[in-house]
Amino acid sequence: MSLRYALLGIISKKPATGYDVVRIFKEQMVYFWNSTHSQIYTELNRMDQESLIDHELVIQQNSPNKKIYSLTDQGRKELVRWMMEQPLKPAKIKDEFLIKAAAFNVLSLPEMIQLVDEVIKRETRVHEMTVQWKDQYMNGEESDTGTVLTLEYGIRYSKMYLDWCEWAKAYLEQFYKENDK
Repeated sequence: MSLRYALLGIISKKPATGYDVVRIFKEQMVYFWNSTHSQIYTELNRMDQESLIDHELVIQQNSPNKKIYSLTDQGRKELVRWMMEQPLKPAKIKDEFLIKAAAFNVLSLPEMIQLVDEVIKRETRVHEMTVQWKDQYMNGEESDTGTVLTLEYGIRYSKMYLDWCEWAKAYLEQFYKENDK
């Protein structure tokens, strides 16, 4: 159900097409929520039917028609109600690499290091892209507190993940060096 509120939050900032909503969702919420393209569009349609959002149909000649979604008063009230009344649940981490790491006992040291290096490479790229995106965002005309807070979370999270990977790599190398004797 949180997907609904993530989408309401995005649309609360300014009217957006479905394509814009998907792009913003994937750029800004990558560190704390995920969803598929079809789940997002299904939820947009459901919220439209429930009058939480409204849409304006834009007829285009050389491209498919598009809907521009905006938040209704009912949608804004529902978003505020959820934010203020819904109890916060403990954060959950869903990380496929951690599932692999939990089963490292079946791998050789070079295989473990290879996987850790792949995560370091990925997270370095994500960290650099997030920092670059924050710099561009902060230099733009539009900024809002929520986006700044979640961007900073993304930067700190990717930095923490990188630090942990470097520690894990050093730990593995030291552990296997000591136990090889």
